[in-house]
Amino acid sequence: MKHAETHPSLDVEGCFGCRVAGISFGANSTTTRGAQVAATNRTAKNWDKDMPAYKRLRQNGLQPRGIDGAAALEARAETVAQVEGRPDVERLVARGVAE
Repeated sequence: MKHAETHPSLDVEGCFGCRVAGISFGANSTTTRGAQVAATNRTAKNWDKDMPAYKRLRQNGLQPRGIDGAAALEARAETVAQVEGRPDVERLVARGVAE
């Protein structure tokens, strides 16, 4: 610190430089919006799995509703209708709900 060369003890009365030399900032500069930052970080972390899954689904000719949740959708979906988020008419007909 340059000011410490002038006042090594940094306790000179009335010196503004000595007063501000002790100010430090926390690692998380957004502490007032911590919950929003945490949510954004969670979303970005999930995208690390979802983006490649979405890309694979699109390369297979499927159209998922969005990127969010694409990894879980890829793992669990059994039919094209489930991937694309539309009613699975074949299953509804089999259950007797639709014709």
